[in-house]
Amino acid sequence: MKQISLNLPENLSSIIVKHNTINGYIYDNLSSTNDQIWQLRQENIMPPFFVIAKQQTAGKGQRGNIWRSPLGGLYLSMILEINLSIEFINHLTLFSVYGIVKELRTYKIPVQIKWLNDLILEGKKLGGILCETRSEGKIIKEVVMGVGINYKNEIYNNSISLNNYYQKTNKVTIKSANNLATIIILGILKGYQEYLDLGINHLVNNYNKLMYNFQDKVTIEQIKGEISGINSQGHLQVKITSLGASSKMSFSPQNYSISYDKLTQNYYQLTEKNR
Repeated sequence: MKQISLNLPENLSSIIVKHNTINGYIYDNLSSTNDQIWQLRQENIMPPFFVIAKQQTAGKGQRGNIWRSPLGGLYLSMILEINLSIEFINHLTLFSVYGIVKELRTYKIPVQIKWLNDLILEGKKLGGILCETRSEGKIIKEVVMGVGINYKNEIYNNSISLNNYYQKTNKVTIKSANNLATIIILGILKGYQEYLDLGINHLVNNYNKLMYNFQDKVTIEQIKGEISGINSQGHLQVKITSLGASSKMSFSPQNYSISYDKLTQNYYQLTEKNR
């Protein structure tokens, strides 16, 4: 294990970081960077801090799935102290993924967001985010943001790595995995700062502008509609038009997910997760 310290912008709120540095712990191999964060918390290491693994044996994906974590990817988790009602739990993912995408785009990487928490580049998955929390009563006190990014690792179906993208464009803007890690950390912190300063409605408006599926056609149980973004709860909004009248349906990310590819008649499929 190697300990490092990362310098931060001085304009970050003291609510987020108490100093203009953040400490990190780098490991050759971990079962999960999220799990290691919680282990270090049990050892009384105080937030904020981050953990990076060069490889994970049991990385965490959505709905209990394993996130494949071969050498060459970026596997990073960061913990923040927070004070947020549990009813706003999706805000954590919203400001994290928005902040990361916004920061990556400053490096000329046209990343978009697939609802709710996937990073999409050229229509394929570049990475994803998984948030875990610790609460007291109905108040979230700590959040761990786990981030996996395909950098120079082996990739699978529907995936892309930054290295693949750079081979096509011949314009390398992120020079190393360490550089990428710094970008991801700053993206999360800046996203949180924007959320604190400007509120959830500002965040939602900008999230929708970066949304991969925005205004695409979607079908759910033979109902057809058009994606019109998310609301302040992070729920997907689908506009349904029938017989000249329109209405809006709302779907929570805890219960529904969108297919990666368009299916029949150029529609994406919205699916209930427990089916």
